[in-house]
Amino acid sequence: MTTQLTMTGDDWISDRDRTRQKKAIAARRDAGLKAAKALEKAAEALNDYLRACRECQDGSDDSKMGAGDGRRVLIGNMTEYMGWLHWKHDAERGTA
Repeated sequence: MTTQLTMTGDDWISDRDRTRQKKAIAARRDAGLKAAKALEKAAEALNDYLRACRECQDGSDDSKMGAGDGRRVLIGNMTEYMGWLHWKHDAERGTA
């Protein structure tokens, strides 16, 4: 007779733990999609601000720094992360 020394694997996970894990994953998915929507709105608002700066024609636009302007970098980073969040969590939901 062999003795099992470790309690690992799916055999040792209770139904309560499985339910708790599913709820945690669903909460993470919902928070990720909520964050993606917020990032999209923030990127749009920052784009509107940058457009308004360009129209002022007083040097507050991004012509000096070009692609290195912090506003443009931030918009790009927010858009990239928003896309990743949608890819990750829409796939978890099964709507990708």
